[in-house]
Amino acid sequence: MALKELPRFGSAFIFQFMHRNPTKPNQRRVGLLRALTIALALLALTPSTFAASTFSRPKLVVMLVIDQFRADYLMRFESRFKPAMSGNEVGGFRYLLSKGAYYPLGQYDLLQCMTAPGHATILTGAYPYMTGIPINSWYDATAKQRTYCVEDRATQTLGAVPKNPWAGTSPKNLVANTLGDELKLEGYPSKVVSIALKDRAAILMGGHKADLSLWMDQESFAWASSKHYFPDGKLPGWILELNKKLAANKGKEGTWKSDDTGGTGLSIPGPFSHTFKQGEHSFEFPYAVQLTVDAAEAAISEMKLGQNPKGAPDLLAVSFSSHDYMGHDHGPNSREMEELTVAEDRAVSQLLNTLRKKVPGGLKNVLIAFTADHGIPPIPEWLQGQKILAGKLDEKAITQTLNEKLTQTFGKPASESWISWGGELNYYINRDSLTASKKERSQVEEVIRSALLDLPGTFKVVTQTDYQQRRLPPGIFENQFLNSYFPGRSGDAIIIPKPYFINKSDTTAHLSGYTYDRTVPILFVGAGVKPGKYATRAEVVDIAPTLAYLIGILPPNMSHGRVLSEAMSPAANP
Repeated sequence: MALKELPRFGSAFIFQFMHRNPTKPNQRRVGLLRALTIALALLALTPSTFAASTFSRPKLVVMLVIDQFRADYLMRFESRFKPAMSGNEVGGFRYLLSKGAYYPLGQYDLLQCMTAPGHATILTGAYPYMTGIPINSWYDATAKQRTYCVEDRATQTLGAVPKNPWAGTSPKNLVANTLGDELKLEGYPSKVVSIALKDRAAILMGGHKADLSLWMDQESFAWASSKHYFPDGKLPGWILELNKKLAANKGKEGTWKSDDTGGTGLSIPGPFSHTFKQGEHSFEFPYAVQLTVDAAEAAISEMKLGQNPKGAPDLLAVSFSSHDYMGHDHGPNSREMEELTVAEDRAVSQLLNTLRKKVPGGLKNVLIAFTADHGIPPIPEWLQGQKILAGKLDEKAITQTLNEKLTQTFGKPASESWISWGGELNYYINRDSLTASKKERSQVEEVIRSALLDLPGTFKVVTQTDYQQRRLPPGIFENQFLNSYFPGRSGDAIIIPKPYFINKSDTTAHLSGYTYDRTVPILFVGAGVKPGKYATRAEVVDIAPTLAYLIGILPPNMSHGRVLSEAMSPAANP
């Protein structure tokens, strides 16, 4: 019996005893005394009753993310997934689907869906206008240089010597807190760990107070972290052991090929065979998925995740980056993507079975969430063959065109150029040239807008002045822009491309807020979750507050998603 039901039970119980014989007052008094005696006896038993019904936290929260995992993959390829249960083992995606609350068409309400803003959104419950991560890289007008989203020149990479121009990485640029940060701030002795092949994925999921964010340095072919997490400059021994194994395998050849079954028949037909060398631009293959699982399993064992003696929930966030690498090269309709999804199903199954063994009480004490950071469009050339309008934008040529148009209109720039940098469909006006010209920013922006609208792949152009004056495209574009724009990091002018138009340098890419880029699966599995398939709208910003509700803590500081209450069972009420 739930605590809130006891008053109703008690009053009804006493009422029945008092009114069994309403014609005899003495018997009514005796009945009342009996009722009170029994009620007191029941109250003496309530500690165990309350203990069985009061809020119980999971021992471990696991956030699973697959980079570039479109919403349709779970539906298209389900026939090839492992069974939910087979003997004494649980499956991968089918287990999550059968046990979980499943939102097939989860949404990002973003202007540009990509890795950094996606991962920053998942565990903050906030969009880029609050997290400060609108795109993967931006131009810093003060420093006069391009800035990577997790760049931190004040710290140092550990475990590898990256060939990037900065000294290290950290969550410094992330303005919002994550779910793991909130656990720490509320005083719980929780361990927070995030792992991915990509540094930005690991760092932006883990947040500011993570005990460990771990990623793969591609040049060194080694697991790396930062002095932000280890101020003494020393990585734990178990990470060094992982790196020894990687070093022993570096350069070894591998082959990945399709079988002769033809798969589901829903992918572009034709077998494939790829030969690669480990550690040499080979992270798109299933062996790299296995590397991620190996690192996650090592962290579970060595850091004893889910075994906190004080009962505080630990948090493990794992993002599988290989899917994104493969998707950019081959597109979502390729047989490669189908086979990689099947390999990821096996990897998720392996990780879940490890959790069953390592976490006391097994998976019933593990709260799992699953999603993706963005989707991907089909390859434009393939779409054109299907009579669908698609194409490419040449960003390098666009920047050159903008400089030429601005020079024609306003004269030669005082600095090196009118445009400091153009990338990811964001274009930044050179501050020195603008100041020297004595022109209004809005005047320069209008010339840029006109030039960009002349491009065959441009649908809309939005500028910083548009943002300041709330002069934005209507409907979904307005919401997406307001959710995405972060002054000082977002561009002075941003292209909204026509559907299926991408950068010329990519085979295919995700840079839009269209359905194929913004729609991802959302899944929850664990105590307090009501399994089922839900058609109600769910956004990725809803994941963090929903997990916070199930854990029994406040959502992260800038979270503005909702608790997905329709997927909560009565037992989830704290």
